[in-house]
Amino acid sequence: MLPIPAGKTPSICEVRELSGEIETKRLMLRRWSEHDAQALYQLCLDPELRRSGIHWYESEEESGRILRHWKDNPEARAIVRREDQQLIGMISLEDMNRYPQYKELEYAIAAQERGNGYAVEAVEAMLRYTFLQRDISVVAAWVRAFNQPSVRVLQRCRFTYEGTLRRHARDKGDTLCYSILKEEWMESQKENLK
Repeated sequence: MLPIPAGKTPSICEVRELSGEIETKRLMLRRWSEHDAQALYQLCLDPELRRSGIHWYESEEESGRILRHWKDNPEARAIVRREDQQLIGMISLEDMNRYPQYKELEYAIAAQERGNGYAVEAVEAMLRYTFLQRDISVVAAWVRAFNQPSVRVLQRCRFTYEGTLRRHARDKGDTLCYSILKEEWMESQKENLK
């Protein structure tokens, strides 16, 4: 696990090195399994997620094929509620074809689970894992301009607004660009990392 100083309670997350699980108070960000295909497909049927760009899952079988690729990727995680092991979302770091230490954060929470702070909790945990366990220096996040709940998640997680890509999306909608640098994140975590 990540080193936790004596007398400190792990406020954000712990990483279990053998299993690769990232745990928070309420969530587990775990590796994907082929058994997650049905739950992933159901999650991605949500019209709001499809409108935001998650539209490539057309069948449970297709979700299964995608999971065969994701299951060995430590930067692609299922978001699972710890209390009942229910899959409630997904989070990943994707290559943006810049340089190896520059990644794009993508995340989604099931419709019925939104508004509970799960997205902020998952993003904060993924940032901690990313900046303390991976060789990453920049995490970017692009969000559709109409997706204000996701904008608020990024703002709460201390991402910096970089600008708007006008008519950038396939439907000619605007995309808002955010990022956080490793040194910015480290500075914001000084109290937690002492």
